[in-house]
Amino acid sequence: MFALFDKTELKRYGSFLGLVLGAAVITTVIYWTIFGFSKWSSQVQTASDLMTAAAVAPILQQPYATAVQQQPSGQFVCPQHGAVGLPNWSAAGVPNCPICGQAMTFRGTTSNLTLAA
Repeated sequence: MFALFDKTELKRYGSFLGLVLGAAVITTVIYWTIFGFSKWSSQVQTASDLMTAAAVAPILQQPYATAVQQQPSGQFVCPQHGAVGLPNWSAAGVPNCPICGQAMTFRGTTSNLTLAA
C-alpha cells in the first residue's frame, strides 16, 4: 500500500497529520485552561445530543409515531429552544424538551429523490 508513495510524500503527509493533531491538542488544552474541563465536557455532551437529535422515536404512540413514520428523517424541535437534542419521553409517549419540559414537535424532511429505471 505504501509503495504508491515515495519517502518524501510520506514525510509530507506525516508532517501535515502531526501539525493537525498538534493544533487540536494545543487548542483543547488552551480551552481547558481558560474555561475548565467541566465546561468542555458539557459542550461535548451538547454537541453529541445535537448529532443524535434525529433519532427515531422509541415509543410508537399517536400522533408522534405517525409523524415519525411518515417522514424519512427529521428532528424533534422545542417551540422555545429549537433543536436541543433527544427529548425526554413522558409516560404517555409525548416528547418533552429536556430544557423547559414543553412538548416537542417532529419536523421531518421529505425526500425528492427518484431512482432511474
